[in-house]
Amino acid sequence: MRVLNVLKNVFVGLCMAAGISQIATAQTGAGTYTGSYSGADHGSMTLSIDQNGAVSCSLSSAAGNGKYTGKGGVVSQSPLVFSCRNGDFPNYLSLTGSGTAGGTLTGQYIIAPTATDRLQGNFTVSASGSGGGTTSQLDPKAITGLWYDPAYNGTGFNFLMTDANFIATYYGRNSSGGLLWLISTEAPSAPLQTGTEYALTLGATTSGTFSTPAYQMANWGHLNITFTSCTTAKATLNGLDGVQYLNLQRLGNVGGVGACQ
Repeated sequence: MRVLNVLKNVFVGLCMAAGISQIATAQTGAGTYTGSYSGADHGSMTLSIDQNGAVSCSLSSAAGNGKYTGKGGVVSQSPLVFSCRNGDFPNYLSLTGSGTAGGTLTGQYIIAPTATDRLQGNFTVSASGSGGGTTSQLDPKAITGLWYDPAYNGTGFNFLMTDANFIATYYGRNSSGGLLWLISTEAPSAPLQTGTEYALTLGATTSGTFSTPAYQMANWGHLNITFTSCTTAKATLNGLDGVQYLNLQRLGNVGGVGACQ
């Protein structure tokens, strides 16, 4: 009982910190985008967004001004806003853009062939990578941790991605208001992808005491979950106590691990 109360307080107490981390990185839209840029310089452009929300960009001048590369990140997911830059001359690049994840992205660039020259204009790129830029592999370390739906504050999940499979534990309440602790007894194997629905069978222990625990698992129902990023997921709990539709957020991840890596 003490352990469950501590876990419940953790779910409630960390919600503000989790809200900050949600803004930092987005994964929907991961993929490769290609197109062109024009203005004071012109040429071809490639932009890549990985599953952790990191951005890399490359501009190749058709006017003989060379190649410019930079790195940055996704600033916002809805709408998708990103930046990419390199502050070193003669490869200076400042690029910002927005658009539809997995679709068309537009924005502005500034490049500087020398410390005194300054060329700027616009760009347009479209998704060209496999999967249309909308599906990516999830980093196991990123999704391991505590997850919850703010609409059901005080309950939540502990997700663990092992080398072999994905394990989910649920701490919540049953339809009568009593404590309900479920664990996945059948789970998908790693790795997991965004945009794919996974079904986990959930069970609950039905016997044993604190001093003499006994493993006797009864089937409770299922958890169906689709990760939309490494910090968000859509899920459905369906079992003996009814059905819940959940909009999950990652509440706390493994210590020492960055936002999505």
